[in-house]
Amino acid sequence: MKLVHKVLTKLPPEEAHNIGLTLLRLLPYKLDMDGESLHVETRFGRLKNPVGLAAGFDKSGLHVKHLAKLGFGYMVVGTVTKNPRRGLAKPRVVRRREEQGLVNAMAFPNPGLEQFIRNMSKAGDVGVPVLVSISDVDEQNLVECYIKVQPLASGVEVNISSPNTPQLKHYFQKETFTQVAESLRQHKRKPTYLKIPPYANTDEKRIIDSVVKIWHDIGFEGVTAVNALLVDEPRVTAKMGGLSGKPLYPFMLKSVENIRRMYDMSFEVHAVGGISTGRQVYETLVHGANTVQLHTALAYRGASAVKEMLEELLDVLESENIGSLKDLQSMFRRAAEH
Repeated sequence: MKLVHKVLTKLPPEEAHNIGLTLLRLLPYKLDMDGESLHVETRFGRLKNPVGLAAGFDKSGLHVKHLAKLGFGYMVVGTVTKNPRRGLAKPRVVRRREEQGLVNAMAFPNPGLEQFIRNMSKAGDVGVPVLVSISDVDEQNLVECYIKVQPLASGVEVNISSPNTPQLKHYFQKETFTQVAESLRQHKRKPTYLKIPPYANTDEKRIIDSVVKIWHDIGFEGVTAVNALLVDEPRVTAKMGGLSGKPLYPFMLKSVENIRRMYDMSFEVHAVGGISTGRQVYETLVHGANTVQLHTALAYRGASAVKEMLEELLDVLESENIGSLKDLQSMFRRAAEH
């Protein structure tokens, strides 16, 4: 697998990603780790470990069965919109090797809701909880996606914060967001999470805090923090895109810490952004995340990333004299109470 990964890193990143997904079908075994010390409880199920697959890796729902071989505790599939989208023109993904980052300017390429549902239906039970990420610039289309994906999913992630789709910005107007959140709540059957953007200044923080409070008060289960960070990038056709990977890590930690100051652990935070080692998984959980999600780490560490990071996490827990992740979360709760 290491040799295959080395070859893939020589290819353009979007091409490497697609070939990697195809080759994954040939993997004859699971890179699985299971042990009581890694188990965590979430609103969408009991997980064998806290490491999830982030949205955007499998946009079509075609690969979920094979991605489950990589050892994730859960997976987020999509993002799907009501109608098919081709996304922005290529090239639309580039590596920033010196930063261990990626910049993507994709803008939700996906087969559309009906085909996505057909693809997901073929996967059956993959052995771990699967959440579906949805989005749409049209509010009614977003609600339709929400209604139709819930029977297939353990939960739903609502992505209104993609940096590559500026038409989503209207959702962050207080009145609009309240109306949309209330519409979603009327059709809620599964745990549902809002994917929020990173913030770089107090004005952005104020807007995000306001949206999260509405989400919490209406009765949803939590958030996914954070989406990619909009940056200039001359190598993509759009000349800008969402930065993920190592540079996003401090933004993510700041966001997790901020939300955890506002709400207790019953309002879940699923953290994504630059997490690529077992030590960083531990740090993110210590900051108050319920779970973590990976995307860019797979591009840099390869298919064995989850297994290796869980092994590293176990080493960290041992060095810190912590018996299990349940113990770690109990310690966090006690510290927060004081």
